[in-house]
Amino acid sequence: MLFRSKEPIIQAQGQNRILVQVPGLTDPQRLKDILGRTAKMNFHLEDGAGSLAEARAGRVPAGDLYLPGDRDGEFYLVQRTPIVGGDRLTDAQPGFDSRTGQAIVNFKFDTTGGRQFGNATRENVGKKLAIVLDGRVISAPVIREAILGGSGQISGNFTTASATDLAVLLRAGALPAPLKIIEERTVGPDLGADAIRAGIAAVIVGFALVVIYMVMAYGLFGSFADVALIVNLFLVLAVMSLDRKITRLNSSHT
Repeated sequence: MLFRSKEPIIQAQGQNRILVQVPGLTDPQRLKDILGRTAKMNFHLEDGAGSLAEARAGRVPAGDLYLPGDRDGEFYLVQRTPIVGGDRLTDAQPGFDSRTGQAIVNFKFDTTGGRQFGNATRENVGKKLAIVLDGRVISAPVIREAILGGSGQISGNFTTASATDLAVLLRAGALPAPLKIIEERTVGPDLGADAIRAGIAAVIVGFALVVIYMVMAYGLFGSFADVALIVNLFLVLAVMSLDRKITRLNSSHT
């Protein structure tokens, strides 16, 4: 997984900079690849009337596109005008095909896109529907029946990671300008451990100074207050520890 713990923090800095902080990130290069990519997807019908051989020879019909497939040496001749544009997508989530177990991307259109998609598939049963991502056909299934309801799935040579990345890109869209990384910093566990040790030391020193001051300023009553403070501290720690154990127990059951 790209993100293992908390949600990423994205903040604007000035007029043309953003700060992205991702706790628990295990692969910084993968994050940079996602931020720098585009995600323009359209749905085209394959042109059965056109000659694929002529397109390979460089004679592509005016109303068609000659696009590479997801595999080496694979090409498709599709109609230039898409039946539905990717701007009609409202959601995209990674998943698995219940029949094959392969990674897929489930998508959903808005009302207009769902109607266009349903009409196009109803009128072109038996034809191939090319799913084009960034100028490449990633899948070209045959339309077996009208696909109604405004949702469907994208299958291809996806891994779990690549399906997740594609879903993220389709949901969020692409950056409107090229990404230029000015600074990159990775905070490792050693720095976090040092901060924890420093915090513990500060708590111990501060607590000791409070205890000494209470005894010196109030004598016996200060000692009583110190005892009450210590008991209160242990009670707070006990409640926090119990809450954490309950949370872990609930997580294990779910």
